[in-house]
Amino acid sequence: MPLQVQTASPKRVMVIGGGPAGLSAAATAAGAGHAVTLYEKADSLGGQLALAGALDERSEFLALRDALIRQALAAGVNVQTNAAVDQKLVASVGPDVVILAAGGEPIRPPIPGVENANVVQAWDVLAGRVDVGKEVVIIGGGAVGIETAVFLAKIGTLDAHTLQFLFLNQAEDIDTLKALATKGIKQVTVIEMLPRLGADIGFSTRWVELSLLRRYGVKARTHTKAVRITPEGVMAEHDGATSFIACDTVVLAVGTRANTTLKDHMPAHMEVITIGDALKPRKAYDAIREGFAAARSLD
Repeated sequence: MPLQVQTASPKRVMVIGGGPAGLSAAATAAGAGHAVTLYEKADSLGGQLALAGALDERSEFLALRDALIRQALAAGVNVQTNAAVDQKLVASVGPDVVILAAGGEPIRPPIPGVENANVVQAWDVLAGRVDVGKEVVIIGGGAVGIETAVFLAKIGTLDAHTLQFLFLNQAEDIDTLKALATKGIKQVTVIEMLPRLGADIGFSTRWVELSLLRRYGVKARTHTKAVRITPEGVMAEHDGATSFIACDTVVLAVGTRANTTLKDHMPAHMEVITIGDALKPRKAYDAIREGFAAARSLD
């Protein structure tokens, strides 16, 4: 349950964004007695937590999302989904305070050919909004790139229930079952400019995620830069030499930048507190703490 500390001067608070920062801020502010309405442009809450939890191995992010939603609703937050916010809406609502937690947006790097039809964002892949072909190249070997690679490489592998059934009934030998459980229908390659993959991941989590890459047969190329994208694949540079990696789809996973669209157009007289990825990309737990702190500062 959110912290219940009644404020002496309740305010009308407009929270924009239903990701971890926004949910945390909304629950904390409502728990303190403020009248809080949360606006989320998507049809569901959770923001990037839903993307982070797309892998079965990272389902704890979905549990965290669900817990934050329960806290907000229990605190009395008025939640509005499918609600895109603009200047006109902010002016019509006329809140005392706006907590801007509109999140970030994926970066589209200035690579020649990046606008081609065969180029998609990792976020759209993890959300199930796009289809990719059999051969995929992922540009970016950080956390999102690795998790997207595993997500794609697992497509077509045996699910746990089927694997258990075949194993218990001795339908196949162990080696065959292992192959069926780890060899999907897609060929995935990750390219990363840095010397190693997962530079933005903690030590223990990185070990697990790199193990998943190996287990599911994902190819990885470090010290490698994408210099051009064509309809047939990616031209890459490694140690001064270029090579061509053929693929059906190129997936961008090169990072996140703050979504400043609303921040730059807020009424000058309005008190606006910007938090989470809308201020600067950060980890989910840091965004949650920031949302709590922002709400407590209202008292």
